[in-house]
Parts: sequence; C-alpha cells; structure tokens
Amino acid sequence: MDNAGAVLGPILAAVLLGYGFKVRDLFVISIVPAVLCLGMSLLIREPKNALAEVRRGKFSWNFHNLPIEFKRYLLAVVVFTLGNSSNMFLLLRAKELGLPEAQVPLAWATISAIATIFGTPLSALSDKFGRIRSIAAGWLAYGLFYLSLGFSPPGNPILLFGLFAFYGLFLAATGGVEKAIIADLAPSAMLGIVYGWFNLASGIMLLPASIIFG
Repeated sequence: MDNAGAVLGPILAAVLLGYGFKVRDLFVISIVPAVLCLGMSLLIREPKNALAEVRRGKFSWNFHNLPIEFKRYLLAVVVFTLGNSSNMFLLLRAKELGLPEAQVPLAWATISAIATIFGTPLSALSDKFGRIRSIAAGWLAYGLFYLSLGFSPPGNPILLFGLFAFYGLFLAATGGVEKAIIADLAPSAMLGIVYGWFNLASGIMLLPASIIFG
C-alpha cells in the first residue's frame, strides 16, 4: 500500500505540473495529505489481547548483546547504504537527460508501480532461494542500474522509463527481504530492538552517502 500511494502521488504531481503548477507549490500541497495521514495514524489502537501477549523487555543501547549474525548483516547494510544515495538524485539525473519536468514524477510512479506489482512474488522467492542470495542479486541489479543511468545518452525517454522500471524490480526484490532476514537472525523477543538498529544505521548512513554522492 505504501508503494501504491507512491504511484498515485507522482501521477497527481505530473498532472499539476502539466497545468502550470510549480514544484514549490507541490511541496506546499503535499502538507495536506501528510497531516491527514498523521491524524489517521493517531486514531489507530492496537488490540488489547495483542498487547497482552507481548513481553515487554527493557530497551538497551548495548550493541554487544545483539546476535553476531545480525551484526554481520548490519555491517553489510551500512556499507551498502554508504554507497547509496537519495532517490532524488535519480530524478535529477532523469531531468538532466532530457526528461520534461512534468514527466519526472512519472518516472518515480513507474518505480513504485513495479515495486507494488512484483514486491510480494519476488520477496516470496527468497523463501525458496534464500534471503542472502536474493539480497545479493538485488544489490547487483542496483549497481547495474546506476551504471546504466550514468552512461545513458540524453534524449531517450523510453530507455529512461525502462531503467526506472528495472530499478523498481530492485526495490521489489530487496525491500521485503532486507527486513525478513532480520526476523531470521534475531529471537522474537529482540525484534523491536534489531529493527530499530537496522533503521537507525541505514538512516544515519544515508546522509553522508547523499552528501558524498552529491
């Protein structure tokens, strides 16, 4: 559903840009759905029986208590994220290669649409072929995408949309698997902690990665 929303939003943005709206106007308009989503999330209540079944453990910043296999995986994620960058650079590159401004959001809609359609079946393949193999294949596809986008000739929108669709396959193949492997590497009582470490580490590394890339 997250990816589905990321399809409708860019399409709406492309329509507004086509009618003469400025990019700054779109950022202002986007505040409205953001506030609505925040309000709806505050109305959600977890089932009491589900909360009763959860064993509340005390959170600890002690990294040494984490499972060794999770630490190795987290190190790989940190290294990969440091070589990553904000997806905004991809859209800037598409515009640099001649994609009209009104069509740039459609490139992101293409990524999200492919991720929405293929996310579940590609993630399910990791149950058969293994999490590590699936992630490694996805990361290899990521590298091929960046190389192809870097050396793409300008003025070829069909090629650009094809590349962005390929990038959507990377997200579909790795998005769920990267999180599913965490559940495999840590006991259920520590899932909240390890997922927190995963998002903290990848989020922190994305900032210097984007600065270096930029």
